Amino acid sequence: MSATTVIWIVLAWFAVFLALGQNVATVLFGAGIIGIALYIGIGPLGGIIGPDTFYTASIYSLSIVPLYLLMAQMLLRGGIINDLFQVGHRMSGYRRFPLGIATIVTGSLLGAVSGSGAASSASLASVASPELEKVGYTRRFSLSIAAVAGSLSAIVPPSLIMIIYGSLTSVPIGHLFIGAIGPALLCITIYVVCLKVFGEIRKEADADGTVPDEPEAADSRRKSRNAFLFVVTLMVVVFGGIYGGIITVAEAGAIGAFTAMTGMLLMRRVGHQDILRALSESVKITAALMMLVIGAKIFARFLTFSRLPNELIAVMDPLMSNPGLVAVILLAVFFLAGMFLESAAVIVLLVPIILPVLEAAGIDLLWFGVSASTMIALGLLTPPVGLASFAAASAAGHPASQVFRGATIFALAAGIIVTGLLLAFPSVVTWLPGQMR
Repeated sequence: MSATTVIWIVLAWFAVFLALGQNVATVLFGAGIIGIALYIGIGPLGGIIGPDTFYTASIYSLSIVPLYLLMAQMLLRGGIINDLFQVGHRMSGYRRFPLGIATIVTGSLLGAVSGSGAASSASLASVASPELEKVGYTRRFSLSIAAVAGSLSAIVPPSLIMIIYGSLTSVPIGHLFIGAIGPALLCITIYVVCLKVFGEIRKEADADGTVPDEPEAADSRRKSRNAFLFVVTLMVVVFGGIYGGIITVAEAGAIGAFTAMTGMLLMRRVGHQDILRALSESVKITAALMMLVIGAKIFARFLTFSRLPNELIAVMDPLMSNPGLVAVILLAVFFLAGMFLESAAVIVLLVPIILPVLEAAGIDLLWFGVSASTMIALGLLTPPVGLASFAAASAAGHPASQVFRGATIFALAAGIIVTGLLLAFPSVVTWLPGQMR
């Protein structure tokens, strides 16, 4: 059977089962096995799948995933979401525009502790959206703000997709985390500007959008303030330690998980049942991500046999003299994929295919990893799927099409400006990692 025929069969397998709703990890695994079997027969499959699976599951960098997940789960179980927003609410003076800014900033902090754009958006849709409506924003725009804030989890470290990208490309994960700070700050700034320019205000709302300061018990204020200070301190210790070269990324994950668990226990935010649930949820998510990575490894082995990456390089050879153009095309592919698939699935599906192209074109893998994560974050906001926008709409029982309308404006503005700046000034990503010890 010709190589072209095998590739078409594998692509058809992938498209059909993905359209039928099968898990991406299962589809990748099945497509890889079918492709390898059609190329070299079923005899060598055991010798390929066994070692590849063992090697992938033993990659040291992936041991970071459950540590950061446990840290996130402990903070979420401790009710940190409500506290972060309540502190932001008070700091905004209960005024419209400052409260919108507080929601976006809270979303970035929430992204740093949750690692899931959909989960962050759904949480903010439940907590922040009603408060945003009180100060005069329309319901659909309030939910759009929640989706936009939640999508920042794909960029704000510790981003799980950056951990997976680093494990697939051997780029230091600590450098990816630190390199993402610049683009994350750019996105937040652009979102704040869009909030001011495109904000949808109800006709009957007050001019300044101020609502009375609702009475709040002193104990509740102290509790939320302490939680906010704890999260900020935790983030400073974890990422300050990475940037300063004091601890590795894995050590930072362990310190973060231990500190989060200890802090939540000392503040009496969690009990033993919460700890068991946090451990269980961390294991479940880690297993799902590991299956994705293992499926991607088997699929990448098929790609090696099929020489598809080499054919892709040959097709793009006329463009290789212009790495900037190659980067734009590939980033557009990541953006489009982010519109349809979950962020981790985009990374494990596309990186094995385009990695040889990146190396052949001489594109900095650190810069591309952060830029691709940014594109995926923007794809989470845009139709037809846009998981962050869809999660926010579902959490509030609101039509997703209306949430997409507002969120897409934010995504397009950030996509044009941030992509342009990243291409014109790669140091936005590379400068801070270059200063690390």
